[in-house]
Formats: sequence, C-alpha cells, structure tokens
Amino acid sequence: MGILRSFGEGNEALSASEISRLAGLPMSTCHRILSALVEQRLLEKSPEGRYHVGLVLWEMASYAPRSVGVQRLALPFMRDLSTITQYPVHLAVREGSESVFIERLAPADSPFDRPRVGSRYPLHVTSVGLVLLANAPAAVQDGFLSGSLRTYTPLTETDPVRLRKRLAGIRTQGFAVSDRQVVLDAISVAAPIRDWTGTVVAAISVNTPLGRLHEQSAAHAVQTAALGITRSWQQSVSSS
Repeated sequence: MGILRSFGEGNEALSASEISRLAGLPMSTCHRILSALVEQRLLEKSPEGRYHVGLVLWEMASYAPRSVGVQRLALPFMRDLSTITQYPVHLAVREGSESVFIERLAPADSPFDRPRVGSRYPLHVTSVGLVLLANAPAAVQDGFLSGSLRTYTPLTETDPVRLRKRLAGIRTQGFAVSDRQVVLDAISVAAPIRDWTGTVVAAISVNTPLGRLHEQSAAHAVQTAALGITRSWQQSVSSS
C-alpha cells in the first residue's frame, strides 16, 4: 500500500529509488514488491525503467460504489450545471478527514485547471469539504476540529469554534460557500447529495472566479442539481 500510495498528482511516473523514498522502504524490498506488482499488472514499467499505475487498478476502481456509482448518476446533471453556469463543476466524496474529487467537468475556456480528479483537500477549505464535514457523524466532526487545521490563504478559517458555527449554518441552509479559502482568486458553492437512506454521500460544487459568484442563484442551481442526483440514486435503488 505504501508503494501504491506513492503515485498521485505530480507523481504519475516514478523510478524505483523515488518509490523507495516515498514509501519508506529499503531498495531491495521495494524492488521485490515492484516486480510482483508489475507481474500482476497493478503497475506497469516503461522502457525507461519508470513505473506507473496499471490498468488493472483502474478496472478494480470501477467497482467502487461510492465513487463510480454516484459519478455515473451525477454526470448528466453535472453537464447541465456546467452548461448553464459556464463554470467548472466538481463532484467529491469524503475519505476520512479529506474530500476526494472524483469527477470534474469544465468549459474549454475555463481559467481553472484545479482541483483535478483524484485531488484531496482537508474538509474545512473547499465548499464540497464543508458540506461533507457538516453532514458527517458528530465523532468525525469532533475529531477533525480538534486536530491541526491547515492554512492555504490568509482567509482560510481554522478557528474550531467559528467552523462549528459555520457547519451548523450549512446544515440549515443546505449549501456551503468557500470564499478564497484555498486560492485568492476563486469562490465555490456546493450542495449535498444523499443516498436512499438520506445519508449525505457526496457533494457537488460550482467554482467561479472572484467577483462573479451570485451566491443565491449559484446555490439554487447547485442544490437543484444535487436534488436531481439524489432522486436519480433513490429511483435506481427502488427500481432494482
């Protein structure tokens, strides 16, 4: 797992020595495991001797219901939302104390190229993360807010008391806004997606340049898309 987790954004192709360092493994151990992973096609090795994720891992990932299941249902609504707003639309799920972006749609002329699919951010900084944290179990919220909270910009909110009050507001209003919490030239708004039990399992957001977000209209559009995905999920379960 240490070897597999070495790969990510910016680390798409790695040498054995780089993997050994990132995974914290001796070179001999690393070489032995790399050979086994290549043999099983979980990793692939280029002619230059660099390793990258193999197709077998992508095939296995396609069976993860929390990502691909909601992604498949969300895509038509994400396309409509991006077309209507002309801004990037993102889909994310919670993994521990992070939001993981599992889908992204954006106009060809979008000024933003991030967050990319596979990107991870602490829950307190992005609008999707705030939605997921606000609707997480109390134990998850308490554990997260009692830890060290990373600062990205001078505006990143890291005070646990203010964050807790903010999370309560998100649950009440049904959407979250991240105003220059990650970068100083972007604002996003997100809404929750629920499964057939009513549990929040994902969040959808629109990312806009600074000064172009009309909060109420953006929130209404995102909430409408999230509700459509939720109903689509519930209908797919009831029909099966």
